[in-house]
Amino acid sequence: MATTTTATTTTPTSTATTVTKSWLLHHERLVIVALVLLVGSWGLGKYLDARAQATEARAATAEQALVDQKAQNAQYAASVAQLTQQYQQLTATLAAQNASLAASIASRQTAQAAQQATDAHLPLSDLATRLATLGQAPVTDVSVVGNQIEVTQPGAVAIVQTLETIPALQADLKDTTAILGATQAAKAQADTLIAGQAKEITGLNLQITDADKACKTEIAAVKAEASRSKRKWFIRGFLAGVLGGLWLGHAGL
Repeated sequence: MATTTTATTTTPTSTATTVTKSWLLHHERLVIVALVLLVGSWGLGKYLDARAQATEARAATAEQALVDQKAQNAQYAASVAQLTQQYQQLTATLAAQNASLAASIASRQTAQAAQQATDAHLPLSDLATRLATLGQAPVTDVSVVGNQIEVTQPGAVAIVQTLETIPALQADLKDTTAILGATQAAKAQADTLIAGQAKEITGLNLQITDADKACKTEIAAVKAEASRSKRKWFIRGFLAGVLGGLWLGHAGL
């Protein structure tokens, strides 16, 4: 009885497939790690690129806001400088006027003291004339009789009416002195306010400069981080390519 032997033919393709499956089964962890590295690096690079773009957009907006704020501060500083100059001119004018008034007051007070000393030694006729002049009475209503000075009723009325103005003038002087003191106090407060505004403008400009530097530093940091990530991505991709090449070479593909 004859026996028939059937020969099994193995094709190169089926052999390569078998080898590939076998290699994958033995190195599946390596393949998974390589794929994770590739995908993770790609995703991290995309994330950092997006973050850098978002940061640049925010920084561009912030820089524009800083530019606008600088322009506003410059206008504000120019306005304050102009008002300060006008205020200083006004203050200088008032100070000159006040100095002139003070000199006039001092001169009148000196003259008054000298006149009072002179009045104490005037002859009766001169004293009567002085009384009529200061009292704004007609000279004929004030006369000398012996060692006395006589004043008519109309003359006495004129003198008394003139003397009535003295208390009011003294009160006005007191009030004017108080107003002057309040004005000087207001000037001191205005000087303090102007100095404070100048310092505030300087502080705002420094704050803007610091914010600008912070934005630029943040952009540089994000770009550097993205660049480092891209280098790592390249290295990891290179390693994955090498591993893939080894795998392909081992598989005979």
